[in-house]
Amino acid sequence: MIEVLKKVKAIAIDVDGTITDETGALHLESIRVLRKVKEKLKIKVVLASGNAYPVLMGLARYIGKIDLVIAENGGVVGFQNKFKINGNPEIGLKARKLISEKLGDIVYESWQNKFRFVDFAFKLREGHTWSEAVKKVKHLIEGEVPEAVVAFSGVAIHVKDRVVNKGVGLRIAAEMLNLNPKDFMAIGDSDVDVEMMIEAGISIAVSNASKKAIKVANIVTSKPRGWGFIEALEMLLKTKS
Repeated sequence: MIEVLKKVKAIAIDVDGTITDETGALHLESIRVLRKVKEKLKIKVVLASGNAYPVLMGLARYIGKIDLVIAENGGVVGFQNKFKINGNPEIGLKARKLISEKLGDIVYESWQNKFRFVDFAFKLREGHTWSEAVKKVKHLIEGEVPEAVVAFSGVAIHVKDRVVNKGVGLRIAAEMLNLNPKDFMAIGDSDVDVEMMIEAGISIAVSNASKKAIKVANIVTSKPRGWGFIEALEMLLKTKS
């Protein structure tokens, strides 16, 4: 594992649950350490999130030193006004309309959907559980829009063209940066990070990660969220210094 860490040329970082705290706010110490690692190791840094492209670009702008973003769970990859849209937007739009019409009493559209291309997100209404909502959304979409896939990120239910995921996004990001996906260390916490973690050369799950993310991870940190992210960066820094 040490030899693999030594070969890392880039980091792909999930946002929610990985560089945030228990309230969902940005974990500021994580950002400080990330800047330090970026400066010292001269590696590429990619943000990979289910958030809409403008939201992720805004975050990248204020974090600083971000080379590329993978937004919409792999649906959009790029930086500023140069980006690539992946998959068929019509599939997600069809599923979005169906969910709003049939399950609007359980979930409601994320405000970010106005700024999305491929992956559309839904939040939970009061009085319902995520497990109930995910089950009903999956049942509806599997029967009506089989070319779409439903995923739960831990903060929202996402629906999109099933050929799109963060793993696909990582391959495209690597190509844009003249790298190989195996040059990346991927750090995440949820089911939507799994494909990215599989594609990367080495994958790390923070301790609060989902069962699926932990199962595919090469390393699981002892700490959750932002502190787990710092643990992963310190591991990389120690190995490559």
